Amino acid sequence: MKYFALICAGLLAAPACAQEFNVSMGGKTLGQLEFVEQGNTATLETTLDSTPMGVFNGTFTGTSNGTTATSRFVAESRSSRKQRSVTVEIAQGRATSTAVTPQEELTDLSDITRVPSGVMDPVRTIGALISAGSCPAAMQMYDGRRVVSLSPAARDMEGGTLTCTMDYRVIAGPGHLSPLGISSAKLLMRYDPDGVLRQIQIVSGIFRVSLDRQG
Repeated sequence: MKYFALICAGLLAAPACAQEFNVSMGGKTLGQLEFVEQGNTATLETTLDSTPMGVFNGTFTGTSNGTTATSRFVAESRSSRKQRSVTVEIAQGRATSTAVTPQEELTDLSDITRVPSGVMDPVRTIGALISAGSCPAAMQMYDGRRVVSLSPAARDMEGGTLTCTMDYRVIAGPGHLSPLGISSAKLLMRYDPDGVLRQIQIVSGIFRVSLDRQG
């Protein structure tokens, strides 16, 4: 049983239960990530304010209304280099509409006819990883510009900690973090004996970014 979820449900005086993670690389804090879910609304906020030389500093706010399979996703990304707004509607795992501004941020995958079935938005994807309680099942994420496949690769239990490895791969559309164009990574997720996600490590090439639960 997920004790953290029970605690959240029991805090009747609180409107929502926030789950906060510290983002770091090489022992240096880069920023913070917060996930909040209340009823049919889930919100993901990321702030990176201490990246090397400030190159990737910026904020991301995404809100998803609905469910894992059917949702309306609205996101704002802002950095010193660019800003982008995205709205995606998904019905029963199929993208039904996408809007991206400015226009130069559109990609081939902003055309919903190119998007495969069985997708969920980024906020619901993070929520699925956090709430899984064990190694997550395979899933596909669509953010209005690309489609990403997440598939189980390995699992290991040591000292009560369950480590789940997933392959993260952009299967259609551009890679992440232009001009780096990162299109694949390993996700290492560590769940404690109560099924609470304590850490996600994202490993791609020489980069290893850690998201560590706070509290």
